[in-house]
Amino acid sequence: MNPADPIRVQNPATGEILEEIPCADAATADAAMTRARAAQPAWAALPFGERARALRRLARAMRDDNGFVDTLSAESGKPRYEAELIELFYTLELTRYYTGRAGRRALRDELRHPFIFANKRARVVRHPRGVVGVIGPWNFPLLNNYADCVGPLVAGNAVVLKPSDQTPLTSLRVASLWKKLGMPAGVLEVVPGRGEAGAALAATADMVFFTGSAAVGRQIAATAAARLIPAVLELGGKSAMIVLRDADLPRAAHAAVWSGFAGSGQVCIRTERVLVEAAVADRFAALCAEEIARLRQAAPQLGRPDASDVDVGAVTFAPQLARAESQIADAVAKGARVLAGGARRPELGGQFFAPTLLVGATAEMAVMREETFGPVLPIMQVADAEEALRVANDSPLGLSGSIWSSDVPRARALARRLQTGSVCINDALVNYFCVEAPLGGIKGSGMGLRHGPEGLRQFCRIETIVEDHPLLGWLSPLVDRRLSFPYRASTQRLLRRFMRWFY
Repeated sequence: MNPADPIRVQNPATGEILEEIPCADAATADAAMTRARAAQPAWAALPFGERARALRRLARAMRDDNGFVDTLSAESGKPRYEAELIELFYTLELTRYYTGRAGRRALRDELRHPFIFANKRARVVRHPRGVVGVIGPWNFPLLNNYADCVGPLVAGNAVVLKPSDQTPLTSLRVASLWKKLGMPAGVLEVVPGRGEAGAALAATADMVFFTGSAAVGRQIAATAAARLIPAVLELGGKSAMIVLRDADLPRAAHAAVWSGFAGSGQVCIRTERVLVEAAVADRFAALCAEEIARLRQAAPQLGRPDASDVDVGAVTFAPQLARAESQIADAVAKGARVLAGGARRPELGGQFFAPTLLVGATAEMAVMREETFGPVLPIMQVADAEEALRVANDSPLGLSGSIWSSDVPRARALARRLQTGSVCINDALVNYFCVEAPLGGIKGSGMGLRHGPEGLRQFCRIETIVEDHPLLGWLSPLVDRRLSFPYRASTQRLLRRFMRWFY
């Protein structure tokens, strides 16, 4: 494919070409960056409340746009329920949190009082970094694209967003609403393009926020390191679900199927592998198979606001179909058994793969070690919780996970030993909606955070201003004379005695 070829956006559930749009190249991305740099100072100069009100207006406009959810569903192939009640709902909730009291507190100046120099106080000031380049993935055209712009914008940055060339239409619709509402030009720029545009952003932005593959993430990290700019990278996971013998098995099985097949398995924090104590493994697998048998898979129903007759939609990115097939074949060759699904569903007319349940999985199988990012769920039997932890932690990735047990204190203790960024106890996926708490990966799953005050403050640079204390500042001339030139033996003896007594 010629990099300059137009982007042909396809509905993966039907094969229909939805739209053909120009492909942004490096020059297009650079021009957007120039506009964003010019607009950013005025945006940053606005009081927090004005930026917050503007972003809430935009969120409401998305909510009230009758065609918005259809656009999101059509280009991703996901059910309307997931487009509206996961992606849009999340974006509204994140906007509420960051534009409210929590965001204001996270960004305001802090006063800190030194112990030794009690005559001084330090003011910690947070400034926007400038222009943040957000490079989004195809699996969540809103939640991991525009929604990742909310934090940088609240903090006073301008943003240049490059959505995936597979799913750019939702981001372009957001940009259209931004313009329609009369929001400041240049503060949010959307450049739909391929790798060239993303590389240009990494080479020019003041900070990069990337969600996607580990291979591209490492390239961005190298570029950011060479430029000494910060980068937030979420690079996927191999989240383990640990089911102990005392777990509520029906509830755990229901959660395994939902967290394994929501978004057709194309979810970064999804359950990618299940580790079950052997005593209950057969019962658990049977319950999962029963849950899968009830799933409804079809093309999303567009133009029907209340449509909820599809549970599992299409696979958005066609290469994931072959990846699923390859991992299933490898597992079966090594002794696993397909208990449900296992193949494509061409009769549905698009990129569909049947929700697949594998039993008899072992640690050396690719499906247990490599990210699948598709509708395949392997179950492996383990002797006990200790073996489950060893297998779960024997991974180069560490994004999320869950532990299932009726003994919550024990589950909490095990969760502390799970090498991952976040853990759910007796639930799954809900951690992404807990926007008050930080979410991020360790090991090969990336670096940096989203959510919580920590996720907002990372879009700021820190400046410390040290000044005289309003009550004790009169001591400053005396302290200065005693501690600075000319050095005095009496001061040296006094401080030496203090160090020996106090420390």
